[in-house]
Amino acid sequence: MGRDFNRFWTGSLSSNLGDGMMFVALPLVAALLTNDPLLVAGLTAVRYLPWLLVGLFAGVVVDRVDRVRLMVLTNLGRGGALVALAVSIATGHASIWVLYAVMFTVMVCEVFYDLAGHAMLPDIAPAGQLDRANGRLVGGQTVTQQFAGGPLAGFLFAVAAFLPLAVNAGAYLLGALVLLGLPLAVRRPPRPEGASEREDGEGRGVVRSVFGDIGEGLAFVFRGSSLGPVLAFNVVMNMAFVAQSAVMVLLVRDHFGVPAALYGVFLGASAVGALLGAASVSRIVGRLGRFRTELVLFTLASVCCVVFGLAPNAYVAAAAWTVLGFCLTSSNIVMLSAIQLIVPGAQMGRVMSCVQVSGAGFSPIGALLGGALGRVELFYVPVAAGVAVFAALLLSVSALRRITGQADEKEAEQMAAADGAAGGTGSEASGPETGSTDSAPGSVPDTGAKGRESMADLGEQGRGVGQEKG
Repeated sequence: MGRDFNRFWTGSLSSNLGDGMMFVALPLVAALLTNDPLLVAGLTAVRYLPWLLVGLFAGVVVDRVDRVRLMVLTNLGRGGALVALAVSIATGHASIWVLYAVMFTVMVCEVFYDLAGHAMLPDIAPAGQLDRANGRLVGGQTVTQQFAGGPLAGFLFAVAAFLPLAVNAGAYLLGALVLLGLPLAVRRPPRPEGASEREDGEGRGVVRSVFGDIGEGLAFVFRGSSLGPVLAFNVVMNMAFVAQSAVMVLLVRDHFGVPAALYGVFLGASAVGALLGAASVSRIVGRLGRFRTELVLFTLASVCCVVFGLAPNAYVAAAAWTVLGFCLTSSNIVMLSAIQLIVPGAQMGRVMSCVQVSGAGFSPIGALLGGALGRVELFYVPVAAGVAVFAALLLSVSALRRITGQADEKEAEQMAAADGAAGGTGSEASGPETGSTDSAPGSVPDTGAKGRESMADLGEQGRGVGQEKG
């Protein structure tokens, strides 16, 4: 996958380890500070709030600045906030409100970090390898967050409440340091053709400029592409699965009779499926193509929800939960890669922010609907979730076909251009051996700079195709 991708992946793994530790450690700290269920649950609300408040603005920033520098600074911000919390816990000055403030600060930083990473990946992954690259990132995220970060945080918390937060901050710092080595070519988003420095905001008000950029991103999603219906499907799917997750502890404990001590093991079945999906999705896409892969995975996911709700025992439910994790992870990787392929690089941050905000923004509504339906009968929730996803899929088939078709065309063009660039570089490399008298005997001509220029040209060509399709 290349040195740049491996560095990017290593930095992401370190940050994901920190995320996994934080999402276990902060609720444990909250339970130490208060016994009020509403105050403890408020931590989850604070976790999603930054996406609603700054998500679209973050997309504008990501499309304007050095993305690596932004990721480094936000990781440092997350680490600093957690160090402050660790100190307050160690000195006995922590409160639930301090916890809320730290969670909000960390998640604001994460909004910028995640969007910058998604926007930068197409410039780092080799041509034709975007599904594989996203699969590695998601697989690494699953392992570090759910199999490593969470258990490690629980163990360190048993030693001292502040300890997992201190180690967590160190993981963010390490991730920041690793990212510093990425080349300048992938750091800053490309300027749209014909744009000038003055168009970045000089000559018009800052607020007007920001809202204008947000409007451009929304216009691309809803008028310049087929992403609007897909985004609507994403909203329904997120609400459905959040509704099921909101009552999961009651479903597993009361409906299926799983002991509380094994609840974490039951949930881990989904992580196993997610890891398998991340490892195999590129091969599945190679066999079936993007459209048929998405159609099969989304259909199977809706069936798994229904099977989960109607399962006669916990073993069948756990099997359905495992397959559901496989389907959701694989389908998300395919859709993410498709969006990254068709969206112009200069608009990537804003479009990805629309996708993320649409999912996070309606999650609280899905949770409330799941809780209300669960009061009637718990198993109704996953059954209703499966039916809702399948119905939304039927309405989105044509849009999915267009999006995945455009992504396939764009990927084929990128691979053809990459092959042509490699052939041209090879021809230039052979020239000095036969015709040049300037090179020293046995020396190898320096073709690295030309190769990098070819790939930079390829990125510009790809973004132009995406703009035309928009």
